[in-house]
Amino acid sequence: MNPDAIETALRSVASHPTSVSSAGYPFLEPSGYRFLRDRVPHLFSLGQRCLDTLDRLTAELDGAGDANGVRALKVARQVVLTAAITAPADLWLMRNLLCVLHRHGLVEPLLEGRALYPDEPGPHGPLDAHQLRIAFDFLTARGLVEPYDTGVRIAGHPRVPAVLALGAVDVPVSATAAWREALEGGDPAVLHGLPAVSPREDARQTHWVATAGEVEIGHQLVPLVLAMRSRDATQLARGDRFPTLFGALQPRAVSILTAAGWLRDGVVTALGARGFRRGPGPFGIIETYHPYLAAADVLFAGGEAPIWVERGENVAASQDANRATFMKANDALDRFCADHGWSFDVFVEHAVGKGEATRIRYSRDGDRLAYLGADLEDAAIDAAIEEQRAGRLPAAMTFVRNADIGRPDRIVDALAARGLDSHGAVMMVGNGFHEVRGQTDASMIEVFRGYHDAGIVLVFTEENALSSDDIRETAWNTYHAAFRYVHALSGQGLRPADRRPPTRSGHLLPTAWSECGRAAGYVPLPDYGYRSRTIFPAPNADGHNPSISVTHFFLPSGLAARLGIG
Repeated sequence: MNPDAIETALRSVASHPTSVSSAGYPFLEPSGYRFLRDRVPHLFSLGQRCLDTLDRLTAELDGAGDANGVRALKVARQVVLTAAITAPADLWLMRNLLCVLHRHGLVEPLLEGRALYPDEPGPHGPLDAHQLRIAFDFLTARGLVEPYDTGVRIAGHPRVPAVLALGAVDVPVSATAAWREALEGGDPAVLHGLPAVSPREDARQTHWVATAGEVEIGHQLVPLVLAMRSRDATQLARGDRFPTLFGALQPRAVSILTAAGWLRDGVVTALGARGFRRGPGPFGIIETYHPYLAAADVLFAGGEAPIWVERGENVAASQDANRATFMKANDALDRFCADHGWSFDVFVEHAVGKGEATRIRYSRDGDRLAYLGADLEDAAIDAAIEEQRAGRLPAAMTFVRNADIGRPDRIVDALAARGLDSHGAVMMVGNGFHEVRGQTDASMIEVFRGYHDAGIVLVFTEENALSSDDIRETAWNTYHAAFRYVHALSGQGLRPADRRPPTRSGHLLPTAWSECGRAAGYVPLPDYGYRSRTIFPAPNADGHNPSISVTHFFLPSGLAARLGIG
């Protein structure tokens, strides 16, 4: 290993020109970002080494008055910290998907240089073309295969064969339950059987594609952290000594967290503090789809499996993911009311989880409002009721079970049963509308039309649909590759926030959320929405740089007319 490889690469990053956005954030020009993405290894333990080096170099350049260099290194630090949250979920999914592909005989042809086509039978028999397409899209987005005609071939990077070969060794789809058992004093054999992981040592890099070792680390890190979060054991700060939690499996847990760069000599690192605080949300969103991956052999063979994701295990993780977004959404709602002299009496939270949006609203408006919580899953409603019993949600709040968000009548009827008028009610949703199953552009418009005609103001957040071109270019700056795959796997649909032209590969994305809303009669108000950070630390030459997620503010046309908003 060249001990100066990371420092040399980061010094080069510091020499690239930077600019400052209108919001005051530094960004690298595109060539500088590409160098950082490809040449600076920033996953797991090497990510922590980057942070150590960045501390030292930033102090040096600041002392020398090199403002450009300091700005460049600030961007590098954010990229490293982001990857700690985004990469593990992608790698967890990749490891599982490779096992499925291997069992169906699809890895060997790739390793031999042959092309795979989604509409052709696999080596072991017919396969479902839809399953193959979404699998190939995921592998394309993660740099393992390249488009070829209507199919794919293996990508040319020398790391790729070893990554693909991981599929030859089957591993448990999810070890979360086993790690929870270990937390409770058990000693599940499945955890002893996991492959050993170790920190990556070679810091030389010419491309961002993950190593086989990094894929293995990500696959084992996600369930371990989620098990800890389910027992509120992730409240760990930098410098804390990692507590003894896992009995006989403590050494295994420590080895995984050390390989991930979250621990060093049993002490939580800067990377680990960030990961424990922010990782459970994205990890839980992806891992909750493990039933689909467990049934993937049936699905790939064209069969049907009676699967429905149950988020009960990861309700707390989802709450972590949505908390900041719901705060901003409620802020926007307050601002809208103040700007237009408008008020509302009914607040509905759909996809309620633990009722985080309602908790924030209740802290501001108290019992002045009537509150309703709705969800398709009993586990989410049960979790919200526990929050209510603890006094964190309104005592008079009522709940609607088995509430498909694609059925506006369920909310309208529930409000009517309480003697409440849906017109002028506000419904807040965190990443719920994409869960409408089997949606088309036309059916999504009809869903919105149902809420519109009931007079309901919609404030909802959705992950912005990204193309494979976007995801490859941003590398580990989002976890959208996994997010897109699991939702396509389960028949759900992501959409872009706004109209998008065809991608460079010629694919059209679905009709945007804003366009669906307009077609249903809503007046979208982007000034009261919220856009999260963009996927690239620098805009492309054409200015294309979509936000990772967008909070939409949809006003029914009748209310907009009364308020003079057009």
